[in-house]
Amino acid sequence: MRLSLNWLSEFVDVGVAPEELAEKLTLAGFEVEAVEKYAPDFSGVVVAKVTKVEPHPQADRLVITEVDDGRRTYRVVCGAPNVTAGTLYAFAPPGAIISGKREIKAVKLRGVTSEGMLLAEDELGISDDHSTLMNIPQDLPLGVDFAPAMQLADVVLDVAVTPNRPDCLSVIGLAREVSALLNQPMRHPKTVFPEAAEPIGRTAKVTILDPVHCPRYAARLLVDLTVKPSPFWMRRRLELAGLRAINNLVDVTNYVLLEFGQPLHAFDFDKLSGGEIVVRLPRQSERHFLTLDSQERALNHETLLICDAVKPVALAGIMGGLYSEVTERTRRVLIESAYFNPPTIRRTSKRLGLSTESSYRFERGVDPDGVIAALERAAQLMAALGDGKVLSGRIDEYPVPVPRARLTLRVSRANRVLGTDIAPEKVEEILGRLHIPSISFDGEHLVVQAPSHRGDLQREEDLIEEVARLAGYDEIPVTLPEGLVDIPKPPPEAGLRQEARHILQGLGFCEAVTYSFQSERLLGILGQRQITPLPLANPLSEEQAVMRTSLLPGLLEALRRNVLRQVPTVNLFEIAKVFIPQGGADLPREEQWLAGVMYGSRDEDSWLMPSEPLDFFDLKGVVETLLEGLQVPDAVFSQEKLPAYLLYGATVSSDGRNLGTLGALSPAAAEKLDLEGQVFVFQLNFEALCQAAAPPLYSPLPRYPAVYRDLALVLPASVPAAQVTEALYTHGRPWLQEAHLFDMYAGRPIPAGKRSLAFHLTYRDPERTLTDEEVDQRHQQLVEALARELGAELR
Repeated sequence: MRLSLNWLSEFVDVGVAPEELAEKLTLAGFEVEAVEKYAPDFSGVVVAKVTKVEPHPQADRLVITEVDDGRRTYRVVCGAPNVTAGTLYAFAPPGAIISGKREIKAVKLRGVTSEGMLLAEDELGISDDHSTLMNIPQDLPLGVDFAPAMQLADVVLDVAVTPNRPDCLSVIGLAREVSALLNQPMRHPKTVFPEAAEPIGRTAKVTILDPVHCPRYAARLLVDLTVKPSPFWMRRRLELAGLRAINNLVDVTNYVLLEFGQPLHAFDFDKLSGGEIVVRLPRQSERHFLTLDSQERALNHETLLICDAVKPVALAGIMGGLYSEVTERTRRVLIESAYFNPPTIRRTSKRLGLSTESSYRFERGVDPDGVIAALERAAQLMAALGDGKVLSGRIDEYPVPVPRARLTLRVSRANRVLGTDIAPEKVEEILGRLHIPSISFDGEHLVVQAPSHRGDLQREEDLIEEVARLAGYDEIPVTLPEGLVDIPKPPPEAGLRQEARHILQGLGFCEAVTYSFQSERLLGILGQRQITPLPLANPLSEEQAVMRTSLLPGLLEALRRNVLRQVPTVNLFEIAKVFIPQGGADLPREEQWLAGVMYGSRDEDSWLMPSEPLDFFDLKGVVETLLEGLQVPDAVFSQEKLPAYLLYGATVSSDGRNLGTLGALSPAAAEKLDLEGQVFVFQLNFEALCQAAAPPLYSPLPRYPAVYRDLALVLPASVPAAQVTEALYTHGRPWLQEAHLFDMYAGRPIPAGKRSLAFHLTYRDPERTLTDEEVDQRHQQLVEALARELGAELR
């Protein structure tokens, strides 16, 4: 809302600097985004009267005038077509500066000395109009400085009005706020005008067929009007407010809209069939409507229309129709002033994508009791500026008055909420300054009737906010809230989840977050499904049609996208839920899983050595490191019961509990991803991991030295290294602390079908130092046990 301080001063005495007023409004909840100052581009120009006009002897289009400024008479040559004797004009005597920094001097024009210049608007820098001399009010004193007499110096505040305060989308609305902030009385415009003898009821009629959407509709009828340009003072105010002047009749409606905040519409009454206004919803045959901007607007069943006896003539509260607008030939005007249901206007405006100054106010809510005041003001101005007459009486259809809220404010609660100690009398005085007078007050309970222009006052807290605004937010003491917050201890699963993230990120993985909704195409990457996914009843798209039953399809799709964008090596993991349908149940079973994918090279290329592609043992090392970091004991890898989408791999378990699978993706699955090279994947049941994880146990540093032995065994190739390691621990306890596989060899001289496994063994007794003889004896017993159990031979 652009607020002219000259306009504001008509309703309240400001008495403070514009910057101070802007600060007060901002602190009261109306942020002033800019303070714009306007100053005239001339000096020395005065008001003067042309007392005599006579033809120029040497020019047909020029006249010689005598101009009186109250101090002396000047002889001025003028070529304006509208110069007449006895009329006041803006006059620049010699020495005055006009627009463009031009100094006026006495000069000869066709042999006659001209002592100054009578000015058009462009010469004053007011507009581009050079067609005639500027028309000015004829009641100005002679010789006064023209700029202050015409209030050309002004300051405009650009005020941001919050959506809950539509009453302040007007000069009078902001004047109420300024009046309360400065504790100054407020003046309202006087709307007294003569009426013609003919009553309006004989000529015009208004019918509301839908009082829910239009609770109130009022109208005035004016006749014998003349369409012409608006006077300068009105054009100036409209321009400073950001509106373009059109003509005197249309400009009046825009002027009153800015002044009162009440949108109006002027109908050419001679274009209204039957001289009737009907407020209704569209008929089935009415599908489109042509608005003032020559655009055809689609109608629906809840588009409120203003109609005459035959057809629609306006979109209620938004925009008028093309065929009922005011034109240069208009002589009779029906002024509409109404209150429309805000949601009705808001829905239509949003649906049509059509926002106007009127709809902006109607959809937020105008003052239902301010309809008549704005109508009377418009009739007064239109009759005065259009040289017309107002028919006696007005039409005011108001079948069901809009109720106003009656609220009770508890002074003690207001102080408790604000943390203040405002006296009860002060609270009553503050609300009174805001035009919220009390109905009753016992010192604690203040009962008020919300004004009709304050639709935002609905509950006690709204009144408390008003007290805070006027008392000053800066007067409210700053206190920090106190309280005890009970922070529950996170479950063990949360710590393990975070630890898993840290481990995998340390191993070079990036965490991914994929959609819980997936497409049938993605789930098909892993081949034939063993579980039918749960379909969505109303999916956003085909790409999000079912609930995922595995994390791998989403990760593989992310992998594919990264590779297509020239990322050669990709390591991704995700910890999230999958959704397993349960037969006969409405909701699926939710399980927490940890999955990952690996693709590309083990290391980056360097001058020292070329990069090598990832292999299964890189994947297995990642899983082993993860299980070790999560304190999962005795992890066992087996090639049994591998899923069909793996070319080769292993299942991993702990203490008989199945944890998941890992391995190389099958060529068929990799082909669906358009990837070259091997893709490695793993997926682990995170809930099973949490159950298998043991709490960390700490032991003191060993006091006695260890004894080391290396052991190379030749075994059948079908015997897994994990089985050999388990047997070493079984038969080597309690002295064997660690068995580390450091070499594997197959080939000559090892017989075909066998391989050599070499282990580094660590022996230690926590209570004493072991001798070599004791270790050698236990070592020999260990070799014999492995020979009996696994068929192992020393190499």
